Amino acid sequence: MKDDPLVFENRAAFKKWLVKNHQNSSGVWLVFGKDGKLKTLSANEALEEALCFGWIDGLLQSLGAETYRKRFTPRRKGSVWSERNRKLAQKLIEEGAMTAAGHAAIARAQEGGTWDRPKPAPISEAQVEILTEALSATGNALTNFQKMSPSVRRTYTGFYLAAKNEDTRKKRLERIIERLKENKKPM
Repeated sequence: MKDDPLVFENRAAFKKWLVKNHQNSSGVWLVFGKDGKLKTLSANEALEEALCFGWIDGLLQSLGAETYRKRFTPRRKGSVWSERNRKLAQKLIEEGAMTAAGHAAIARAQEGGTWDRPKPAPISEAQVEILTEALSATGNALTNFQKMSPSVRRTYTGFYLAAKNEDTRKKRLERIIERLKENKKPM
């Protein structure tokens, strides 16, 4: 996979790229302009085009004051569809924009139960306390965690608690500690 980010001036250019590459590529970074500094398609337009081909958006990284990049990849088997993306997909189907690849991704999700899986319950303060206790011996990682906004603490907690087994939870805790020691927000 090549990590050189691509810049598309408009939605048609990204669609053309997807037509050619959606079956062979494992993903792409797209660059977007902030505040009109760089003329690009919008992240929302890119998401709609991605959904049409069974792809999804992911990581977001700032590239400075004028641009940021966002990762787009083929949707993995078992990937849960958010309510927003389900509504967008339905709109795209009604508009006749959905491709066979997009329809196939939806069918896989419906068959696998990830199309309309209920939204998880919000993270509680008691759950945040579980991560706080796990961070108790980490010095400045705990201090930085406690200074972060409640929503950021819940995001870290959700990532930590979503691990299905103890080994994964330990690895996630290590990643969280590394980020918190550098006072970084969640991935």
